[in-house]
Amino acid sequence: MLKAITFDFWNTLYTAAPYAFALRRKFMFEVFAKNHIDVSVEQVDEAEEVARQTWNRVWRDEYRTPPAADWVRWMLDELLIQLPSDVFKALADYFDRSLLDANPGPVLTDGAAETVQRLAQRYKLGVISDSGLSTGRTLRHFLKRDSLLDCFTCTTFSDETGVSKPHARIFQIALDRLGAQPHEAVHLGDLTHSDIAGAKAIGMQAVRLTANYDDTNRSIEPDAVVQSYAEFEEWLEKQG
Repeated sequence: MLKAITFDFWNTLYTAAPYAFALRRKFMFEVFAKNHIDVSVEQVDEAEEVARQTWNRVWRDEYRTPPAADWVRWMLDELLIQLPSDVFKALADYFDRSLLDANPGPVLTDGAAETVQRLAQRYKLGVISDSGLSTGRTLRHFLKRDSLLDCFTCTTFSDETGVSKPHARIFQIALDRLGAQPHEAVHLGDLTHSDIAGAKAIGMQAVRLTANYDDTNRSIEPDAVVQSYAEFEEWLEKQG
């Protein structure tokens, strides 16, 4: 019998998109202007790409999600720019919290809110998510905004656990908080490398959601592939 369900955040509960990109870029150029630093958009684009590639390498190879401060540092190193420590901290902090200023901010996947609210009446629910540039502290604001935070027994983010999916520790931390054994839980997510592989390795069931992103990685077979939250609920009903 299933006792617990865990959800990925990006492209599962919420649609992933560059919601805060323009805000972060604007703030960075304002910081440069105030500090009499002259750089071109093209140079910043190139530095951003270096940071993105470095972040992705660390995420995939070291099973952790570097904080926004690392991303900003990689960009500045590429640009050969050194900022005063207080200015650097303000810039890095804004790269995290800028998502709160985005309009629109993160958008729920179709059907996610209704399904979560229904399932919370029958199962213990949790979030297991890699944080990206925005921390778990920031992302919880959107669960609260959409009246979903109280539906979850726990919300587990990689910046707080020190490891990212597919590392077993982040799944085990969530399971311990949910009071469930791996065979009593299922994880819903969109990425084979992190969501499906991590959940299956620890002994959970894993369902891949394609509503926002259909991962072409087929290296690990999920227990099911669903296109919508309605299909996920149908699959759950068949589990008894």
